[in-house]
Amino acid sequence: MIAAIVVGAAPAAPAVLLLVFGPDRLEQFERAVVDGERHLMDPAPQDVTLLTGSSYFELGETSPEDLEGLDTVNVGIAETKIGDQIHYLDRLVVPFRPRALVVYAGSNDISGFPFFSNPAEEVVTLVKKYVALVHGQFPNFPIYYVAITEAPIRQGVREEIQQANQMLSDWADQTGEIAFINTASALLTPSGDIDSPLFRADQLHLNAEGYAKFAAVISDALAYAPQK
Repeated sequence: MIAAIVVGAAPAAPAVLLLVFGPDRLEQFERAVVDGERHLMDPAPQDVTLLTGSSYFELGETSPEDLEGLDTVNVGIAETKIGDQIHYLDRLVVPFRPRALVVYAGSNDISGFPFFSNPAEEVVTLVKKYVALVHGQFPNFPIYYVAITEAPIRQGVREEIQQANQMLSDWADQTGEIAFINTASALLTPSGDIDSPLFRADQLHLNAEGYAKFAAVISDALAYAPQK
């Protein structure tokens, strides 16, 4: 993932700008979307439970088995931020006319990388914009927002992640605009520390044990999702 490469390698500022904002990143997303359109939308299955967001979903290759019985389609794209999900909404979400939407986005927004990491308030504002756009297309549509993971590599911005999660959880309780799925707590130790053995060597993505815990919380939440 770019964030992990940038933090570990500490390249010079111009190189960072090219990595984070350069045309290669945008072209990568476009290729991923085009590939999804080619393989998943000819035609797009209708009335599915759609998983969208960044690498936590794209790397979830066993999501159909983990969420068995829920008729899921996974359109996650690694490295995307919430703004990218907004940009590709009409191509990644709308064609499926899904019965429910499960979103994991925000982890790359609160990256901890100087100058590029966003504060919790800004992330929450973007999530609300995304939700409003989805509901503009599909009024009263169930949206499940998956908590941003407190990963070891993000220790420096852990409080910011916790604040964003709390704000979104409160918004869910107050408005019903989203259902908040608290996967974050399942990835902590009993004492509340980040459970590092659940993560891969990059200290960002989950290993098989971590993903099983992550998926189990989502599966339990989606057991109450609208069905056909």
